[in-house]
Amino acid sequence: GGGASVIYADTVSDIGYSKELANYGEYSGDPSMEDTYQYAKTILDLMTRKKDPRGKVLIIGGGIANFTDVAKTFKGIIKAITEYKDKIIENKIKIFVRRGGPNYKEGLENMRKLGETLGIQIEVYGPETHMTSVVPMAINYLKEMERSI
Repeated sequence: GGGASVIYADTVSDIGYSKELANYGEYSGDPSMEDTYQYAKTILDLMTRKKDPRGKVLIIGGGIANFTDVAKTFKGIIKAITEYKDKIIENKIKIFVRRGGPNYKEGLENMRKLGETLGIQIEVYGPETHMTSVVPMAINYLKEMERSI
């Protein structure tokens, strides 16, 4: 949602990586599976147009939704990730997921299984993990990738 996306973007900026933030957006209001599919597909298309030797990260994060069905919205995201599997691997994109709310356990489990099934890196966290702790995890991944170049 809007509040959570601001927290993620602000955290990136607060720890000194605002120039690394390529895109920031949000979906909220219990969007349909098709809406989240189209949104995720657009983001993945933009992310995979130009390679970065360090790789890239995608944070799919939110707070604890009041009425957005996490499992339903994740179905659209899962569809897009599945379509972009090869480009995600080619671009060394690691995905960090942090979400809570209605049906979040099912949604998170589906994301975890997706990573295993497709062979892509997906780390999944629920509301027990603070939103702001996901950003340093993502930044550390980029730092590790940069050291390996």
